[in-house]
Amino acid sequence: MRIFVWRNIVYVSMLSCLAALTLDAATQKKPSEKQTVENAELLQPPSFGGQSVEVAVALYVTDFVAIDETKETFEVSGYLTAKWKDPRLAWPIATTDQKKRGYRLGEIWAPSIESANTISHKAMQYWLTADKDGVVTYVERFDSIVSNNFDFRRFPFDTQLLRLEFHTFFTSDEDVRFAFQPLPSTGISRDRDTELSGWSSGEVKYTVDRVRGGLNLPSTNEAVFQIAMKRRSGFYIWKILVPLVMLALIPGVVFWIDAEMFDWLLKIPMTMMLSMVAFEFTIARDLPRIGYVSFLDAVFLASFTLCFLCIFEILGVFLLQKHGKRERAVKLHRMGRWAYPLTYLLVIALLALGFLA
Repeated sequence: MRIFVWRNIVYVSMLSCLAALTLDAATQKKPSEKQTVENAELLQPPSFGGQSVEVAVALYVTDFVAIDETKETFEVSGYLTAKWKDPRLAWPIATTDQKKRGYRLGEIWAPSIESANTISHKAMQYWLTADKDGVVTYVERFDSIVSNNFDFRRFPFDTQLLRLEFHTFFTSDEDVRFAFQPLPSTGISRDRDTELSGWSSGEVKYTVDRVRGGLNLPSTNEAVFQIAMKRRSGFYIWKILVPLVMLALIPGVVFWIDAEMFDWLLKIPMTMMLSMVAFEFTIARDLPRIGYVSFLDAVFLASFTLCFLCIFEILGVFLLQKHGKRERAVKLHRMGRWAYPLTYLLVIALLALGFLA
């Protein structure tokens, strides 16, 4: 009898639990049509009265990974921050003690900010929050390889401007516009691992430009961050320029040798010309491949030209002696003792004035 009673009690308990679970599932409310509409509205730009949404941005660089002068690209890591106001996300102070609420992309509207000159972009992590006033903050940690225009006319004493151009993808400037001032977090980390050994970085400059629309693309504006990178020229001075100048000045010793020794006179500048050709081939991999003349190219050309003219001077002296005009040949040969080095140094000074001034 007791077994029967306990069995009934167990059955009744199980039926009660099952009924409670069924009732709880039945009483759970599905999202109402009104809530669905509100969620869809949160994915639309928070523009009121026809005014565009102002988005303030910041770029904080944590690492300059590399600058590839051959491919005209650079790789950079850092944080991209964007702020805008969405009054629909504000809540009363008394509602909760929470200062910020976190969201995921796709839950609320966010501007689709993309870099226009990026070759590859990798977003590591992101944070999307809104405070009680409806101010939304988006922070993204990224690593990008960016295409850039370089000007090497002053090489190796050049300063390059690294540009990162951010657009609001497929959004017209009537809907979204960038603020004219960057956020205070804009800058460059001063950790020792940030800098590159061959470059020193300057300040980050920020501008806003308007971009005309193209095929099926609306007119928009862009936020441009520019970073001035000054080349550290010590490597090129001591490893290239100084040896090159020394090679170019060595042929000047021929003017201190008797003009009758034509064979020895001719060997010296010819040897130096071949040495400069070999030297240029050796360092070619460390030089940017450009279609115009840089300062270093001009110095190489001047060095080759002076050696070439030295050979013609030796030939002229030889012909004068052959025709019995030794006195004139010796006088001309001695003039080169000071004319050659002074002319070379003057040409280098004029090139420096023309390229670097």
